[in-house]
Amino acid sequence: MHCPFCLLFSSRYHGTTIPIVTFVSINVILLSGTIYLNFHNIIGRYLAPQYQVQPLRAISQSARLSEVKPYTYADFLPLSTSEDHSLVRSTAWVPLSLSECTFGMPGHYAPCVAQRLEQKVLYAEELLYPSFEIRQPYFASEAHKERWKGAAMRIIERGVLQNDGWLVYKGQSGHNFVFENVSYRHSDVYDRWSADSCMSSLVSSDGLKIFDPLELLGRSKPPTIYRNAMIASSPNLSSFQHHLDRITHIVTQGAHLTLGSDLPYVITGRQGNQFVQQLWERLGFDDEHVLHSVNTDVYAENMIFSCRAVSVHPFLSLRTLEAFAIDSMKESSTRNKIMYIIRFNIHAKNGGRRVLNEYALLDAIHALLAERGKGEELIVFDETQYGSLSEIFDYFNENVMAVVGPHGGAMYHHRWAARGTLVIEMMPTTFTSMEIYEEAPVLSQTYAALVVEPSSPGGRDMIINPEDVTKLLREHLGIPMKRPRHAKHMGYLVVEETDQPDDDHLAEDPLRASYQWREKELGF
Repeated sequence: MHCPFCLLFSSRYHGTTIPIVTFVSINVILLSGTIYLNFHNIIGRYLAPQYQVQPLRAISQSARLSEVKPYTYADFLPLSTSEDHSLVRSTAWVPLSLSECTFGMPGHYAPCVAQRLEQKVLYAEELLYPSFEIRQPYFASEAHKERWKGAAMRIIERGVLQNDGWLVYKGQSGHNFVFENVSYRHSDVYDRWSADSCMSSLVSSDGLKIFDPLELLGRSKPPTIYRNAMIASSPNLSSFQHHLDRITHIVTQGAHLTLGSDLPYVITGRQGNQFVQQLWERLGFDDEHVLHSVNTDVYAENMIFSCRAVSVHPFLSLRTLEAFAIDSMKESSTRNKIMYIIRFNIHAKNGGRRVLNEYALLDAIHALLAERGKGEELIVFDETQYGSLSEIFDYFNENVMAVVGPHGGAMYHHRWAARGTLVIEMMPTTFTSMEIYEEAPVLSQTYAALVVEPSSPGGRDMIINPEDVTKLLREHLGIPMKRPRHAKHMGYLVVEETDQPDDDHLAEDPLRASYQWREKELGF
């Protein structure tokens, strides 16, 4: 079984003690394959190697967590088909891993929490995610802007809108634990929307129970004890969109903790449709390794618990694209399609958010494209025309230059389109969502929002002014985006680290690093 995460994140750990004085610097080195490779010789003069990075296929005998001392560090080697790791976009956003409870560390950091838990913890790490900023949407009118700003107050616990029109995300942390010899029985607690569900503030590992392997094996009908397992459950995870914005983050955050050649079994909730099943496959998990809604205890030698995963961050979003083998930087000569997402179809599970004057809107877009005379084509999305999710990935990545439509699950396909793609989302004030907005700029896609009053009081359907949509298309369609400037310290795109002096005509990258100090010597 090919597992894109396991292949590149597998490694062997040794329990050698490292002096505390070197702790932070070594974590930074192990967090980036780029930095490790550049400074490997320098490090070798002072420290003995603590681990050996090996692709999964090169491991002849898999390492067992129970046979080695607890992890020393976690390494995040870039996921890439090229030996040039500096070209991997997620490299610039790798979180800092702290895996020892040292003097002065807050007691709620994972390594210190591990010392107080009843279960045996083989490894615990606090992931400190780099701060970042995303640009507020483009708008067709001030009325749309004011409505959107009111809705943005709902995400103030993670993203705060500044006076300069950028939302700042700072101070985000994640927890990873590897527990030894624990069981888990799935309940609806990880499937329902609540404060104690996965990725919510009160999520707990209390559901993991210690077991005695000898006692289990001594039973007349001993249960299966899995070598490696991972809890990856979330509210409404059977839906395509929530698998993307939640499950992929849980799996991605804990993916590097898989050792040896054993693909972990994933303990999860309800089974989704064929597209959701294909998402599991693209993450490297076949049907056998995805345990849906098991109503008995699941036993594992090593249980990965990464439910305290961050909701919005460039590292997790970009790493997911890399796991799906989607190249968001790829050039394409056929990228001339404007994909319109329609909700007048039988596949929309949630009612409302329909554009009642859709035909007039489509006619206006057709007329604009004809006026531009650039060979651009309007396509109405129909998922039944694609044989698999891979076909959708490829089509959006190679052909789509803009995604336009009302908020809904099908709009999530914008993720497969290239960096610089224009995304125009339409929402009623009675259902204003931030999910697609928070994802598009993180992927360096140009995002615009139309927030309108519903067509009837309390309803969710809309009447969209076609001129608002054509205005946004005139201003932003087909405008190339400036090159990334936020990752010079990682060697990312160093060959093209600056644009030409006359780059004012280019679109602004809506993603940038955030730091309280802004001096040029710091890379800003």
